[in-house]
Amino acid sequence: MENRGLILYGNPTRSDVDFLMDTSSSTSTNSSTASDAQSAPPDVEQLFRFICDEYTRCVHEAGRVLPPEWTMPDLIRTMLGDEAIQRGFLTDAYYDVMLCGTRSWGCEELLNLLDLINYVF
Repeated sequence: MENRGLILYGNPTRSDVDFLMDTSSSTSTNSSTASDAQSAPPDVEQLFRFICDEYTRCVHEAGRVLPPEWTMPDLIRTMLGDEAIQRGFLTDAYYDVMLCGTRSWGCEELLNLLDLINYVF
């Protein structure tokens, strides 16, 4: 057996590790990670919309409200910067929020930005 190194960020479950380390040719339909990966939105606009929806859920679950002058897409563009709105970066953000939910780096940064906005106003 060969020695494999794998670094997982966030809070991966045992099923996440099993899915990633599975070397068999069959795929499991019971794995939520597999179904999430297979249902990943195919283009940048869909990725961005999905991330906006997930971050909206994060804000709601944290008991926060967006200021009326901000929309979630505008807030995310401000947080990430326009140059980050590209496929590679959005794909990473998508999987991060899928695996970590409200504990993802994007949700945490968004909540920090909301704190700053609410502190200033």
